[in-house]
Amino acid sequence: MSEKLEPACGAWLGIWPRTRADGTMSVDLGANLASLEERLGRRIDLVSRYYGWGQEFPDAWDRQWRDGNRILLIDLRARNFSTNTYVSWRSIADGEHDEYLARLGARMRDFGAPVFFSFNQEPEQELEKGTRVAGTAADFAAAYRHVREVFARAGARNVVWVWWIMGYLGHTGWYHALYPGDRYVDWISYDPYDFNSCKGGGHETPEQSVMPFLTWLTASGIGSGKPVMLSEFGSNGTDRHDWYAGLGDVVKKAPRIKAIVSFNSNPGGCDTRVTNSESNWRGFAGLAADPYFRQRG
Repeated sequence: MSEKLEPACGAWLGIWPRTRADGTMSVDLGANLASLEERLGRRIDLVSRYYGWGQEFPDAWDRQWRDGNRILLIDLRARNFSTNTYVSWRSIADGEHDEYLARLGARMRDFGAPVFFSFNQEPEQELEKGTRVAGTAADFAAAYRHVREVFARAGARNVVWVWWIMGYLGHTGWYHALYPGDRYVDWISYDPYDFNSCKGGGHETPEQSVMPFLTWLTASGIGSGKPVMLSEFGSNGTDRHDWYAGLGDVVKKAPRIKAIVSFNSNPGGCDTRVTNSESNWRGFAGLAADPYFRQRG
């Protein structure tokens, strides 16, 4: 494993532990992860966390998972989750929130272990609503750079920086402006899904879900040579064993992909829980049993 958390071979396997092993949704993420790992019979390499603006992190769960030899993927969104109000990216770039960011940077430094960090994952969500919500694509890139600079001044050298986007080909016109620049980004990350019927479409193969954006990314020159993470993945439905098994095959054929993270949840009617059926669980468990996705023993 490199200092940027790139495994020497294979890929990290991660999850957002939004359910227990029986598929029940729960906000007790610590108990959820323990249940999932007990059913799998192994430790998960990578655990994702979603934080809103104003929250303090890392928290007790993060520290517990760190102490259990797991890696954290932490995202900070420029939106207050309690009030659903946005902080403008330009105000962040202009230093108006540096006291808060410096405090977070110090907390990340004191975490004392390598950690993946993302600023405002999937910024396309805000851009789809218009630039008055959070700002322009250029504002996002400027804010991302500023957050990294504040963390660096706080001494958070253990932070590995992830540029986390949707990876939707309909938004490729935004990506060059959204990209903060190679010196600010360590990993490129995107979220391939097979949404099928929950968004009125047909089923996609894992290759159809994963490869179009990776092909575009390579041709675009953005982040050339940087490792890639699938920071959310999933397939809507209850008979998805073959989709998850096929996902493993696709990732093995794309060695630039060095980490994959299951979005084990059911937001907005798109049910991507690996725990929502025996079929889905067998598919995910097959990934977990594959040595290619078993980095930490």
